[in-house]
Amino acid sequence: MKTLWTALFLLMLQFFTAQENEVYADGIFGFEENKTQKIFTDWTRVRLYPGVNTQIVDSLQTNQQVVILKKEETVLKLGERAANWYKISYQKGENILEGYIWGGNLCVGYRNKNGYDFLFGLSKTIDRKNKESNETEKQNMPE
Repeated sequence: MKTLWTALFLLMLQFFTAQENEVYADGIFGFEENKTQKIFTDWTRVRLYPGVNTQIVDSLQTNQQVVILKKEETVLKLGERAANWYKISYQKGENILEGYIWGGNLCVGYRNKNGYDFLFGLSKTIDRKNKESNETEKQNMPE
């Protein structure tokens, strides 16, 4: 019984802390360091430093594999989506390059089945009316 109460407490704690932190909708753009990830958007810009006003050094196409090197503290909010910038490394031709990309341009998941890659990401965020509280909430729409 004690384990059940502990699990319930942790679940409620996670729920309330997620409500306070709108930067990570369900932790969806939180990527682990030293893990591979794939680009979700078309022609994602790679920058010299984190930030939209820094020099663009390259661009990557959808499905390009990258390695997350470091999660930066810098957060960019575009529309209703906010995510950290990430330092990445990637291969282009024979070269291994590094740069920074916005986490919102990465897949939230991907699978390979029968030689085909299936990428999962967020295409948009919409307003949704909560019937219980009668308040407007943001809901991420998968693609």
